Amino acid sequence: MEKENLNKIIIVSLCDKMSVEIGKTLSQNLGMMFCDVDDLVQYELIDKDMLADLTSKQYLEQSEAKVMRHVASFENVVVAINYDYFTKNLKTLKKGAISIFVEFSKKFVNENGTTINALTFENRTKNLQTDADFCVKVVKTDANFVCEKIINTLRSNL
Repeated sequence: MEKENLNKIIIVSLCDKMSVEIGKTLSQNLGMMFCDVDDLVQYELIDKDMLADLTSKQYLEQSEAKVMRHVASFENVVVAINYDYFTKNLKTLKKGAISIFVEFSKKFVNENGTTINALTFENRTKNLQTDADFCVKVVKTDANFVCEKIINTLRSNL
């Protein structure tokens, strides 16, 4: 991992709300911009659910892939992304970026994550441990604490 890759940091976890909170806090701490991929997809596709009803699945997937290429071109940014967008667009997103899987406990994901993330916790955790550049396992869920742990992980590995 080279230091110039620090111009884009991707945060992924099995609790999307926490990924966004951590991403915002990390971007503020590092003086970087912030991007919530889900918000960007919603904005770019106007109403993703309505669009899915009106168009083919292929069109929707192509439109989402276009947004992911756009995100991949960003610099000086912390990106919060959900599991599905991250794993479906791994090759595109990881170019010139550092990806960090923030690993929460199964209990926390069951209480705060989506149903699908809770039901597939072990499998998704294993995938993210493999696909992300770094895994930061946390017990405390305070965004400032998690950000400090992420920054320490990056400092000790770069």
